[in-house]
Amino acid sequence: MDASTSSDQPSGDSAEKTITVIGFGRRLLATLTDGVLLATFTFIAAFAIGFVGIIIQMFNPYEPLPIPQLIVAVGIVISVIYYVRAWSTSGQTVGKTLLGVKVVTKDGSYPSGGKAFLRYIGYFVSGIVLSIGFLWVAFDRKRQGWHDKIAGTYVIYVEDEFAAPEKVKLVPSVLHQRNWIWLVVWVVIAILVPPALLGSLWLLGPVVHKIIVSLTPF
Repeated sequence: MDASTSSDQPSGDSAEKTITVIGFGRRLLATLTDGVLLATFTFIAAFAIGFVGIIIQMFNPYEPLPIPQLIVAVGIVISVIYYVRAWSTSGQTVGKTLLGVKVVTKDGSYPSGGKAFLRYIGYFVSGIVLSIGFLWVAFDRKRQGWHDKIAGTYVIYVEDEFAAPEKVKLVPSVLHQRNWIWLVVWVVIAILVPPALLGSLWLLGPVVHKIIVSLTPF
């Protein structure tokens, strides 16, 4: 388990504050939690889109709506709003709140809206090559994934605070002894998650459409 090791060094010109940067395991749990939450939001949105689509097609049956594409687009919009707003306002998504961690920049502040969006784009960069950019967290001395390096962010414990003038020493929460475990986890995630996410988003539209049709009395 991660354990906070943050402490203040004795005062003086060379004093450094030790800040723990969070490892792969805790961050993975937070990401999975956010993924479940976003999947729930997307399903609710998909149901609403499907229902509205049925009503529209009653009046215009000769022009079918691109329901699957609309659901994918809405899912992405929900995801962008969720992450960018959370990171820029409190540094925490729901998952990070439950795991007691937060996202900060190199000066200890929360990312601006622009940096938060850049970090979100960095998620795609981290995941585009078999999710190696996410696995990078397990081996990097500053526990930064590629998305963190792109946006200049760190993930630290929620109780840790530091400001720009302070000298800060970043200490990994977990050293490298168990990195083989994350290699195994990475292989599973890299193989299963991308096709599962894309497939579920694409299939969700027709499934919801059929459910609503079966429930509609007209």
